[in-house]
Amino acid sequence: MDIIVLGCGSVGSGVVRDLVSDQSDDVDRVIVSDFREEEANKLVSELGDDRLEVEVCDVSNTAQTRELLDGKDVCVNCIPTRAGYQMDIMKTALKAKCPYVDIGGLYHTTLKQKKLHEDFAKAGVPALLGMGAAPGSTNILAKRGADRFEKVSKIEMYAAWRDFGPESPVFVPPYSILTLLDEYSEESIQYIDGEFKSLPPCSGEKVVDFPDPIGKMECFHTIHSEPATVPNSFEDKGVEEVTWRLGVPESLDNVMRSLISVGFGSKKPLELENASIEPEKFLQSLIWRNIKENEDKIPEPESLEEAQVYGIHRAIIEGTNGGEFDTIYVDIIQEPHKIYEGYSGALTDMSASIGAQIVGQGKVDPGVWAPEECINPQEYFEELKKRKFIIRETAQKEV
Repeated sequence: MDIIVLGCGSVGSGVVRDLVSDQSDDVDRVIVSDFREEEANKLVSELGDDRLEVEVCDVSNTAQTRELLDGKDVCVNCIPTRAGYQMDIMKTALKAKCPYVDIGGLYHTTLKQKKLHEDFAKAGVPALLGMGAAPGSTNILAKRGADRFEKVSKIEMYAAWRDFGPESPVFVPPYSILTLLDEYSEESIQYIDGEFKSLPPCSGEKVVDFPDPIGKMECFHTIHSEPATVPNSFEDKGVEEVTWRLGVPESLDNVMRSLISVGFGSKKPLELENASIEPEKFLQSLIWRNIKENEDKIPEPESLEEAQVYGIHRAIIEGTNGGEFDTIYVDIIQEPHKIYEGYSGALTDMSASIGAQIVGQGKVDPGVWAPEECINPQEYFEELKKRKFIIRETAQKEV
């Protein structure tokens, strides 16, 4: 299959890396597309796989994007939602009859995308939304647990990680700084008591005791796509509460709260010396430049022992079978392993790659789908196990 990856930033580059890895099958060609030709060529040169090609594309040019997508088996959109091109790219994929995958729509865009379901269905084109780690794996974890119950009352979803490796003097975001800005500045929508409720950013703080060495972490609500689709997906089981929380290392949390406090959460353009600039785009460019100019200062682990990043994605599902109440925990755990070398967020990147391959294999029907609506959890888990993730399911009966 021929797969095009739009964007070769921290996520897109990881998606490309997995698509040409030994864990992926039936991938004939991967087109790396970005407006930054130098970065795309650098990635292709690093990976050294003859299935890789570079196509420069400015996704703000719909005609150019349409030409790029024509005839491709799958498009994986890794452009951050906040960049503002997601709906245009998706509609262009529809016109090109190119199956579409992305890594999330930060709730509001996801709802707009779901309205295109009938258009995609009529055109015979599948679209898989939010197929990353969160959303993505979290949705599938929720489905795995919900499938165990006749009735579901509550679904909680979490992502958290700790980095015990050497601290970098250069700020390197774990994923798009644009997405992080949204998560820290936008009100979140959660499904509570059978209603969608708007809550302040970073509210709903809750200390969660994860397995060691992650341990106890404070997690909080952020704007995310899971509550946009999961309540409807399990409406027939009577779900009354669906929530999402994020837990991040203290160093990242401090940086993000500082950036928000000085105004980088605002989308309002800044007028400066007769020029207009959007704060987040200035920040993104500054971060890119700083990383490029100070690459030699970013510590690289010299061994697996030094690559001390531990991550967990969890769904907690409460429900009943035959009137008996149970709680099920379903976890995806990431421990240090050489397979994750070169990835910024391995579960996000690998999940998007897995999703693209499932779509490309014709296993997703035409229409617009969330992961819990169309991905078989067991098939997905088997793919994750090939990539050394740990899947853990536990049940806790009410006493």
